[in-house]
Amino acid sequence: MPRVSEDHLAARRRQVLDAALRCFERDGFHATSVRDVVRESGLSAGAVYSYFPSKDDLVLAVVEPILETVTGVLDRVLADGLHAPTEVVQGVLRGVWPIAVTGEADYTRVAVTAWGEALRDPTVHGIAERTYGMVRRRLTERVVQWRDAGHLPPDTDAEALGQVLFSLLVGAVLQYALLGDVDPDRYAAAVGYLLPPR
Repeated sequence: MPRVSEDHLAARRRQVLDAALRCFERDGFHATSVRDVVRESGLSAGAVYSYFPSKDDLVLAVVEPILETVTGVLDRVLADGLHAPTEVVQGVLRGVWPIAVTGEADYTRVAVTAWGEALRDPTVHGIAERTYGMVRRRLTERVVQWRDAGHLPPDTDAEALGQVLFSLLVGAVLQYALLGDVDPDRYAAAVGYLLPPR
């Protein structure tokens, strides 16, 4: 029997993940079954289970790259010098948005359903807690740097302001997913009103 190439295996795995992403976007994590993903992918149940033995494996394989996208954009923005905390939020919004809403699936919808899944699934909660916790800590660190450089009052509560800045990112995603009327450029520009320029 001829050996299947690594490219073929990777393409079939991607086919399953793309199908799962579409299902999760459309129906949410909880309501989607592996059978739904099998039907959406056009592959056999055996093929799907050979890549992802359980629904939890599918959920994790879909959620982790989305969160890694956010952290990757954040790393690029933070590597670009001592920007104001609001400029960091603006940079993340502008970097993530084209990826989030113009691909095969609307990641904002997937993110909102993932937040719901994190409330009931300890594994998803752990991934979200680690990733979002890291994003919020990095924003807080930028507030501390900004405060120590004299751009914010010395008594600025860096932890609380980091939480507020993080909520701007989450709030944009939630509003877009629920209301559909958030313009990322206008939203990012409005974020700039919140803290003084350098």
